[in-house]
Amino acid sequence: MTTQVNEDERQCYLDDVISENVGWIRIQEKTFKRWMNEHLKHRKLEVEDITEDLNDGLALINLLEVLSHKSIGRHYTKKPRINAQKMENIVATFNFMKGEGIKIVNIDSTDIMQGNMKLTLGLIWTLIFNYQIAANLKDVDSGGGPKKQLLNKITQ
Repeated sequence: MTTQVNEDERQCYLDDVISENVGWIRIQEKTFKRWMNEHLKHRKLEVEDITEDLNDGLALINLLEVLSHKSIGRHYTKKPRINAQKMENIVATFNFMKGEGIKIVNIDSTDIMQGNMKLTLGLIWTLIFNYQIAANLKDVDSGGGPKKQLLNKITQ
């Protein structure tokens, strides 16, 4: 029951974060792109268009490897040419995130490959939350998990 409530809260929060307002989506896109590029520069990579540059899975693979300090392994195509190879790369990232304990809700590999902006931004927010916000809050001694700690910090 608690897990369902947490997932419902998370989904409501994501729905609020990724609003239908086009201006807000542009702000998110610019901010999230900057965050991704800050991490991808370690691999001499850059994302210019989130919906286009993530659709073959390579930028996402590199981002996950940089953030996690782990290798996805050899289970992806380094130069995908056909859609099936691109899809396999994206599926590899989803499998990797699942192995890292990252919960992905209401999004699948097809959404990334087709360039669904709203869902792609939601995925990037999930990465920001798990690899940056939650990681920084682990040291805080207020208990209740990263989400509760973040809310406590905001409301203080």
